[in-house]
Amino acid sequence: MRLPSLIGLRFLRAPRRDKAVSVITWISVIGVALGVTALIVTISVMNGFRANLFEAVTGATPNLRVLAAEASPSAEEAETLQRAVTALPDVIATSPYLSRQAFVDVQGQYRMIVLRGIDPARESAVTEITRYVSGEVLAGLHPAPGGAKVLALLPASPGELPGIVLGAPLARSLGLTEGDAVEVISPAVRPTPLGPVPVVRHFRLVGVFESGLGGTDDVLGFVDIRQALLLFRLAAPPGVAARLRDPDVDIARLVSARLPGVTAIGWPDEQKNVFQVMKLEKAGLFLILALILVVSFFNIISSIVMLVVEKREAIGTLKALGATDRLVQSVFFMQGVWIGAIGTAAGVALGLAACWVLPRVNIVRLPASVFPTARGLPILVDWLDIVSIAACSFLICLSVTLYPARQAARVHPVESLRFDV
Repeated sequence: MRLPSLIGLRFLRAPRRDKAVSVITWISVIGVALGVTALIVTISVMNGFRANLFEAVTGATPNLRVLAAEASPSAEEAETLQRAVTALPDVIATSPYLSRQAFVDVQGQYRMIVLRGIDPARESAVTEITRYVSGEVLAGLHPAPGGAKVLALLPASPGELPGIVLGAPLARSLGLTEGDAVEVISPAVRPTPLGPVPVVRHFRLVGVFESGLGGTDDVLGFVDIRQALLLFRLAAPPGVAARLRDPDVDIARLVSARLPGVTAIGWPDEQKNVFQVMKLEKAGLFLILALILVVSFFNIISSIVMLVVEKREAIGTLKALGATDRLVQSVFFMQGVWIGAIGTAAGVALGLAACWVLPRVNIVRLPASVFPTARGLPILVDWLDIVSIAACSFLICLSVTLYPARQAARVHPVESLRFDV
C-alpha cells in the first residue's frame, strides 16, 4: 500500500477527539451507499417496466413494418418488396404483412375488428405471437393447446372452415367458445347481378390472443394470410413485417432512402406516447434520487474539512519531517477515495441484492391490464447502467475531495506546531 493511502486510511480509522467528524464520515459513506442503491433499484425497475411493455407490444406488432406504395400491389411487386426488406441491415426475419378493418357477426352481434393476415409458418420468427395465443376460450380445452399449435389450425383443412384467432376480451363479449362459427364481413366488395356487395367469409374460432394491452386485445383478430387475401380481394400482401437484431435501432430513414415510395413504421409508433412518458419518468426519478448523492457529497467535503482542522498538528509534523505539499494533498485526497470506494461498493451490493429480492417477495401487485407479462415487480438489471452509476458516484466523490485536500496542503508547519507547544 502506498504511503498516502496508508496514512489516509489510518486517519480514517484512528480515534478522534471530535466524535462529530467520525459521525459525519460514516454518514457520508452511508449516504453514498443509499444513493447508489436507490439509483440502481429505480433504474432497474424502469428498465423492467419498459421491457415488460415492449414484450406486450411486440406480441402482435413486428419491430418494423414496410408498406408498399400501392394499397393493392401485384405479386411481383410484393415479392420485390419482400427481397428488399430482407436485404436491409439489422433485419433477421421477415414475413408478409396484411392488416385491414373488418366486421365480425356472431348471431347478430356485430363488432369492428382489425384483422391481420399472417403466415403461420413464419409469423413466430417475426413477433412473439405464440406467447400470447392459446386454445383456451371460456370453457375451452384443458390443457389448452399452445400458440404454435393454434396457429397451425388457421389454414383451411379439408371439410372444415379456416381458423380465426380473436382477442380474448372480444371472444368473451361475443360469448364464443372453441370451434364456434364467426362470420367476417370485409369492406371490399364483389360485383353481383344485383350490384356490388361486401365480401363475407366464415371462420371457426380456434384460439384467443391476450397480451393485456387495452385497446389491442379488444379489436384484434388473426387469420391465415391466404384467407385474408381472398377476404379483402388482394393479389398479394401489401406489406412486409420484419424483426430487427436490435429493436431500438431506428432504420426508418434507411428504408426511405433505399426504398422510395414505401412507408416504414417502427414498433414504438404503436405506443409512442407511453414510451416517451416512461423515458421522461426515468430521467426525472434519476435526477430526484441523485439528490441523495448530492447531500452525501457535501457531507464528504465537510467531514474532510473538519478532519484537516483536527489533524493540523499531524500535517505540521509530516511537513517538518520533509513531506511535500503534494504528499499531504494526496493523503487527504485518499480520504475521498476510501469513502467513495466503500460507499459505492456497498451501494452496488445492496442495489443488486434488492433487485434480486424484490421480484420474488411480490410486495407490489401490478394490474395485468397495464403490465400483462409481469408476475411481480418487473426488474431488468442493465450492467451498463450499474457501471455508469458506480463510476459517476466514485468520480464525484473524488472531485469533491480536491478542495479540502488542497487546503490541507496549504497548512504551514510552523503555524500548526506553534499552537501545539
